[in-house]
Amino acid sequence: MRARTLAWAAALLAVLGGCARQVAPPGGPVDATPAIIADAWPPDGSLDNGRLDTVILTFSERVDRGSVIASLRTDPPRLLRSVRWEADTLAALRFWQPFPSDTTVAVFLAPGWKDRRRVEQPGWEAVHFATGDSLLPGWLAGTVTFKGNPSRSMHLELVDLVAAAPAGAAALRTGDLRRVLRPDRKGGFVIRHLPADGRALRLVAWQDVDGDSLYDAAVDFADSLGDTNLVLTPAAPRRLALAIDVIDPDEPGEIRGNVACLDTLPGLLVLRFFPDSLRLAGDSLPGRDPADLPDSLRRRLADRRAQWRLILPAGGDFSLDGAPPGPWWLHVFKETGADTVWDPAAEPAYLEPGPRWLPPGGVLGLGRIAFPAPSAAPADSAVGGAGPAGGGGP
Repeated sequence: MRARTLAWAAALLAVLGGCARQVAPPGGPVDATPAIIADAWPPDGSLDNGRLDTVILTFSERVDRGSVIASLRTDPPRLLRSVRWEADTLAALRFWQPFPSDTTVAVFLAPGWKDRRRVEQPGWEAVHFATGDSLLPGWLAGTVTFKGNPSRSMHLELVDLVAAAPAGAAALRTGDLRRVLRPDRKGGFVIRHLPADGRALRLVAWQDVDGDSLYDAAVDFADSLGDTNLVLTPAAPRRLALAIDVIDPDEPGEIRGNVACLDTLPGLLVLRFFPDSLRLAGDSLPGRDPADLPDSLRRRLADRRAQWRLILPAGGDFSLDGAPPGPWWLHVFKETGADTVWDPAAEPAYLEPGPRWLPPGGVLGLGRIAFPAPSAAPADSAVGGAGPAGGGGP
């Protein structure tokens, strides 16, 4: 009996030892790979599916059920009626209404859903199929960057415009949200199965500064594809090589140019940069014609301290780095004394027509600025002269 008991104990220890060897030792690698949609019914890209009311999603691994349902979206929108789960890897979704006929359907999961190991999926997972015999032909493709580089915190939204949106980052997203996605690691994106019926679309990119995957106009940086909306038509259903570079709207930039005073008086050149607040109510800032310069503005230029100032021993190239974006005026004069304060009666000067617009993180090039000797104009009209062509506001 004792021998038989020992034999059973030895067998049990062998089994337990074998099981123990199947468990990863403590301190092993942590699973950081998020789950994805591995398969679907109807299949992605399939046609002629009819007016079905059920979609089945199969995941690459076991998922957290609640987070998946919270992230579920459809286009056209449908309310979820019931879910049948199998082993936490298959979800049969039944909706209250079937999808309409002859329609491209998108079923997608917003970022934030998790697998059973609590690993969060940071991107958008989507399945597209058609209830009719064709998918929508519209395509958009391109790259999106943050300050010129790909960013893992970048989000893209495609807005179906219902009306012209007012200016401002918060208003960029005004309209019906049609598609949401994340670019790949190189900033590339492709949006397919879009309507090509001439409707206005706006592509908006935003940098998720606080990492919550929710757009907050007070925190996150957003930009759209230029000032024009996207329009896809049957004749031109695709727009490729699109590019958006999102930047902090307060990102400083650089103002550069070249300046020369064409007189023979000794002295320094003083460059003063004023924000557009230089223009007060009732003032009409001039171009280059000295006759257009109001006395009130002349006194303000003489008395006011500029927000930014450069002093050049002689003419030549200049560069002002770190200037806040927005409208700027440049006032330059020849300092013949020692106080670096403009004397309109004795010191020649030039006021750049403007305001000139400095984009966020960009460069404002003023070209060559040359203003004449005092003898070329009456003494009481010391501001003016020849300068670079152009000007104008943003």
